[in-house]
Amino acid sequence: MSEKKKDDWAGRERRRAKRVDAQVALQLSGTDESFPAESITTESINVGSEGVYCHVGHFIAPLTKLQVTMVLPIKNRKGQSKNEVVTTTAVVVRCQPAGAEAGGYRIACFFTGLDTNTRTMLEEYVKQHAAA
Repeated sequence: MSEKKKDDWAGRERRRAKRVDAQVALQLSGTDESFPAESITTESINVGSEGVYCHVGHFIAPLTKLQVTMVLPIKNRKGQSKNEVVTTTAVVVRCQPAGAEAGGYRIACFFTGLDTNTRTMLEEYVKQHAAA
């Protein structure tokens, strides 16, 4: 499991799946009236098979449902990289100010709509980038 920095979280690590630091292109959009018809383009800070952590320009309330679309560069058996587009639903589980220097907010999203194929793709991405 990944270790979190002491200043980020004083409790024990609760993630069951490993995350890797990665700047993956993301598009976040609303699934209901709590985040209406808006779309945000950003990139991840880290990603795992259970969720993603990213920077956004404004506050998004915890428990807000989002549709997350991301582009994952995954290598095939020949070592060639192919961009896989993954779309799933997620719930915002944390939204914290990013600090005066960065501005905006950092949000943590937990994936709620993963099918087996998408989860496998995310696990492969994490595996490939953890080794790098």
